[in-house]
Amino acid sequence: MLPPELTAHAARLGEVRLRELMGADPGRAASLLMAHAGIELDFSKQRLDPSSLAALVAHLEGLGFAARRDALLSGGIVNASEGRPALHTAYRHGARVQGSDAEHLVDETQAQTRAFATRVRGGDFRPAGKPVSRVINIGIGGSDLGPRLVADALADHAGAGPELRFVASLDPTDLQHAVAGADPETLLFIIASKSFSTQETLMNGQAARDWLAGHVGAAQAGRHFAAASAARDKAVAFGIASDNVFDFPDWVGGRYSVWSAVGLSLEIGLGPDVFAAFRDGARSMDAHFAIAPLARNLPVVKALVDFWNRNLLGHPSRCVAAYSARLGLLPGYLQQLEMESLGKSVTANGEPAPLPGGALVWGGCGTEVQHSFFQWLHQGGDVTPVDFIGIASHFASDDPRERVLAANMAAQGAALLDGVQLPAGDDPALAAQRSMPGGRISSVLLLDALTPGTLGALLALHEHKVFVESVLYGINPFDQWGVELGKVLTKGILDGELSRYDASTRAMLARTGFVSD
Repeated sequence: MLPPELTAHAARLGEVRLRELMGADPGRAASLLMAHAGIELDFSKQRLDPSSLAALVAHLEGLGFAARRDALLSGGIVNASEGRPALHTAYRHGARVQGSDAEHLVDETQAQTRAFATRVRGGDFRPAGKPVSRVINIGIGGSDLGPRLVADALADHAGAGPELRFVASLDPTDLQHAVAGADPETLLFIIASKSFSTQETLMNGQAARDWLAGHVGAAQAGRHFAAASAARDKAVAFGIASDNVFDFPDWVGGRYSVWSAVGLSLEIGLGPDVFAAFRDGARSMDAHFAIAPLARNLPVVKALVDFWNRNLLGHPSRCVAAYSARLGLLPGYLQQLEMESLGKSVTANGEPAPLPGGALVWGGCGTEVQHSFFQWLHQGGDVTPVDFIGIASHFASDDPRERVLAANMAAQGAALLDGVQLPAGDDPALAAQRSMPGGRISSVLLLDALTPGTLGALLALHEHKVFVESVLYGINPFDQWGVELGKVLTKGILDGELSRYDASTRAMLARTGFVSD
């Protein structure tokens, strides 16, 4: 349960106008600002002050956070329901696993993927006698969202390399789009699946193989595939050469897997050095998370702000507005990372959770979203915290479009804070409709520039933020049993075992011709 001190702070701050809270402390803008690894977090527009932040830190400490963080970073069993560590940080050498089997596997796999990526980029890997011109990643969930986001965000850093495309949906048009216009003899498909049995990924992989076999022959098709998987035998049985299967161990969760061999498509498309710099940025955030004082620790403070808004102020969702076209996929990536990790109603001990779990995460790319749901943010009846994510270099850019983009981000935060109250005048109804209440909270995450390093640090910040929140909620953030139920029920439908399904579902299946009456 929440300690009385925190609820008292929330009651106190809930009675103060946000503008007055900001004006009462001349040093507020500096005290609620911190930076590391090229990322600045400004949470001065939150309904928080130093004393409430100190109470939140004390609450986290009282939950034994230091020991839990140490367990995470040293390979302890932090995923208790599956009996596993969560060592995604080992892939950027941010974990304390020196001399362990995990470190050996990471070093070996990274050397293998780097060598393979170098061969592909250099034109030495020629499955049909021609260099690879397009790499198509086949995955789903984190095995798709992570690589897809990074490919989009860092496209300007790629240099000369194969084109990257992605397939996740079972809608056949997804694969059709991915192969459109390509010379089949110059394609490389990468199947990213830990178990090599994920239904969507395996079906898309089989469809890609069948399509390719129609162009290069069945015997040749397997040469156009590589895989990131823990199930080497299944990948080899699929037709992939063992040397082209790269380990994806079970102690790396899918939504944390972009740093592992799941990032092979990125290492090829962006280049090994760019991918290494991406990992380096994350490692810098790992080091900061491990040792920085909690009150000045970016992932910790971001988690405390989000926990405060969700559980003390009662805001069930958070909007992420990314003011960079290159970060347009970030809200969706964070949606999966946070909601799959924190969408739990049972504690790690199997007890009903006393708190409702993580917030709903949604958003989009500014300034486009200013012409869609920002109306709701400014004048709707619900208050939703907003994370503005922008690029500092845009503010001083020589390109007027970037300056206007940056100005819009700053203006939207100010507008949410201040609102506007128009005098009634001759038309009170119109004045009321044009007024906005203000007092709506937001934070700004500002990257110095969008580079491999700052992107890596940004993603690692949010990974660690999720872990901090899991400690506050008392839940396991590394399993996802809610995902598994739908898979089981899907199999039942496909097998025709419909007796357990409700009448509405059975009727729909009959109406659509999926099953006979």
